[in-house]
This record gives sequence, C-alpha cells and structure tokens, in this order.
Amino acid sequence: MGGGDFEPHHDAPFLLLSRRPLNQPGVMEARFSPGMVVRSHEHIRHGDDAFQFLLAKTNGLCNEQIGRHIQLNRGEATLIRGDEPRRTGSAKGFKCALVIASKAEFEARNIHPGDAVMRRLPSSNETLALLQAYLRALGTIGVQRVIDFSTPTSETVHGRHILDLIALAVSYSGAVGESTLGAVAAARLQTALDYIAAHFNDPQLTFEMVAKSQGISVPYLRDLMGASGRCYVDVVNELRLQKAFNELTTAEPDKRTILQIAMAAGFSDISHFNRRFRARFGDTPSGVRGQSRQRH
Repeated sequence: MGGGDFEPHHDAPFLLLSRRPLNQPGVMEARFSPGMVVRSHEHIRHGDDAFQFLLAKTNGLCNEQIGRHIQLNRGEATLIRGDEPRRTGSAKGFKCALVIASKAEFEARNIHPGDAVMRRLPSSNETLALLQAYLRALGTIGVQRVIDFSTPTSETVHGRHILDLIALAVSYSGAVGESTLGAVAAARLQTALDYIAAHFNDPQLTFEMVAKSQGISVPYLRDLMGASGRCYVDVVNELRLQKAFNELTTAEPDKRTILQIAMAAGFSDISHFNRRFRARFGDTPSGVRGQSRQRH
C-alpha cells in the first residue's frame, strides 16, 4: 500500500495475497491478514505528493494520519496523503481498493485534495457508488487493487474516467443523476453493459429493465449506447449466441437438445435462434455441434 511495514495483530500469522491482474506497473491485487500497514517517515520519498484514494471492501478498516482517526466500513472511502506517515489496517484482516493520483491530477480538475484528507466518504455518496460500480464492471476490483495513475505513461481513457469520478466524489456529495460529464456517462454505460452481461440469458430482459436497474431513464441510456455505437438488441443477441456456441462446441457436450441450449441462452423462439446463429457463425447449430463431435 504505497510502501511500509506490516505489524501483525498479536500473534496472528502474516498473510499477504497479491497478484497483478492487469499486467501493468502499479496495478496490484492483495489481501492482508489481521494487522496494520505502517508507513513512517523512512518510507516517504522526497517530493512524493501523491494522494491515495482508499476504498474499504471490508468493515472496520482503521486509518490514522495527521492526528486524525477514522474507521471505514464496506463501501466507504477516504483520501490519504502520500507525504505523511499513516497507519491502516484491521484486527480482523482487510480488503480494499487503492487508487494513487498525483496532486497535479486533482488540481487539473480544480480540486484541492488536502481538504478531503481523512474525511469519510459514506457509501451513500452517489459518485462513490458509481465509481465502485465502474471499477467492478471494468474488472479492477477484486480484493485490493492499486491503480497508479500518478505518472503520464499510465494515462488511459478508463484511468481518466476513474480519476474524474474520484475528484467528483471527494468534492461533491450531491446526486449526479443523468450527467453529461464524460466520466459519469462512461460509468453509467459500463455498469449498464455489466448488468446486461449478467442477465442476458433472461428471456424477459428488456431495455427498460436495464435502465431501471441503473436508476436512469430509457432516453438517457439510449443516448449513452448510441454515442458508443452500440445497439441494445445486438449486444444481447451477441452474448446469447456466444453462450449457445460455447455450449455446442464443448469437448464433452451434454445431452441437452439444441432447443434447451437456445432457451438457456435466453432465446424464446427456436426459429429466430437458428436464423441468428447461422448468420453469425455461418452454419446451423446442429452443424456446429456435429463438427465439434467429430473433432473430439
């Protein structure tokens, strides 16, 4: 967590599970056993003005810095200075997400990050909730992930959106609603697509249901998808067709009929499924299954 020592809680064994899921410098996933991460003056580098946005993924995450003490529960967050000693941890072990951003990143967004240091951001903060949903949809929250956007080389579209949402979360606690701000729009769209990906095999799924699940209007979601060049029907059909194709081409296909596979993927009309499948893969479902059986 930005460098430091670890003090185990009592006689608890030390455990740190980590990996780099995105294969990029500064991106890490980890989980700590009970104890405290201690960052002292010895760990602070000269000129280190980065701030760390800490998002709790477990309850009872204690933080101490600049004479202040706050305890975060799941879904809450705070901003921590990188140039000051601190203590972070829990007697029960902890998981969290950590995003590192330079002072310049905040100032470029007209935000004075020092005002938000060691201030609890509640889970009811709409921008914070949207940020978490965006990170989850991007696959960047597992247990703990450190995304270092403090250097120009790590600048990405998603990175800019994440930083925009963090800046908004620490500076504004109101409702963002159907904002046209690029980061908000991107997060709204990404979480809507994530919802579709999780529910596409429900034959009752509708565009209206997706919009309602995100707390936004149908016209707003339609504008978001249109601006990204996506069509709701095409997105859903592609997910369903891919699921059916995977089922038909498994090494050990089960005994389900093609109709059962089509229905499990979300299709309610076998004729419609057959037409879509052949147009997408250049063969009928039975033909694809037959070829797969011959190979295996």
